[in-house]
Amino acid sequence: MAPSEDVETTTQVQVVPVDPHDDEAFAAWFAVSEAAEHHDRPDEPGWLLHEQRSISVDGTRPDADTRCLLLGASDGERLVGAARLELPQRDNLHLAELDLSVHPDARRRGVARALQTELERLAHEHGRTTMLGYADEPPGQEGRSGNRAAAQALGYAVVQQEVRRDIDVPVPAALVERLEAACRPHAADYDLRVWEEGSPDDLVDDLAELMRQMSTDVPKDEMDWREEVWDAARVRRNEELSRSMDRTWVGAGAVHRPTGRLVAFTVMGVPRSRPERAYQWETLVSAAHRGHRLGTLVKLAALQELAARNPRTRFITTWNAQENAPMIAVNDLLGARVNGRLAITQKVL
Repeated sequence: MAPSEDVETTTQVQVVPVDPHDDEAFAAWFAVSEAAEHHDRPDEPGWLLHEQRSISVDGTRPDADTRCLLLGASDGERLVGAARLELPQRDNLHLAELDLSVHPDARRRGVARALQTELERLAHEHGRTTMLGYADEPPGQEGRSGNRAAAQALGYAVVQQEVRRDIDVPVPAALVERLEAACRPHAADYDLRVWEEGSPDDLVDDLAELMRQMSTDVPKDEMDWREEVWDAARVRRNEELSRSMDRTWVGAGAVHRPTGRLVAFTVMGVPRSRPERAYQWETLVSAAHRGHRLGTLVKLAALQELAARNPRTRFITTWNAQENAPMIAVNDLLGARVNGRLAITQKVL
């Protein structure tokens, strides 16, 4: 949510739906989002147009796992505000997630409030009772960013804080060797598997179960996010969406040899057209198999595969709940450096 809140409105703002299938309309919508993102982090590529469009178009499908509704806000001459409302369709039917941006030169004119009013109306219309937003806080702005202030002015409370960390790629060979030597004795009953582009057919059901566990096991603080419903078909739909966004990815997992079950995994994605920065997606070790250094081992395997397949990638970005000490410890071992924070905000309608 971009810094934009303003008690007084000096410009009449009109809020209209945006069709992601309309090239011109979507380009104008994306331009606002991009300008806001680059204002906060000018040295990073951020979201790309085709990525945002793929998400938005996918959200119009009748069988979408998450329905998407786009809104634009105009000051009478041009689009100055952009928002997307995401409505989960398989689970968490009480939730509506929002992404709201205001062009940097149109802030403090009531744009955010006008968009928020319509977003709340739509959420209520679809039976949602809780709204979630996300406020990026670049280094030096943690806890006092304009993004956080904007969300709080609109009635949102901070319910979760995630620290962003960046890890240089490739990880130095000496560090990889040292960490593997330290971890391997604890994982004698596990085999590592690495995959590219899609999860192996013999592991996809286990991966779906681990994705379900992600929704229940990761720290959520006060965030009202409930158990998700996953199966192999949803995993495949998620992979297809990543392909439509022109992203490549690698995954790594640990298979428990006595049972043959996948019990730990990690997935990392890379935009094909801007591969300099990769993104850490999910990482989880099933509760019954923790204490065997599997988190470190699967991340090492994936990072090495990532570096081999994407030599232009220079670092990978990950976010961890500030109370998630075990995963933070793993990232610190890999040389992670802090690069800001993400404040998750929530409002009960």
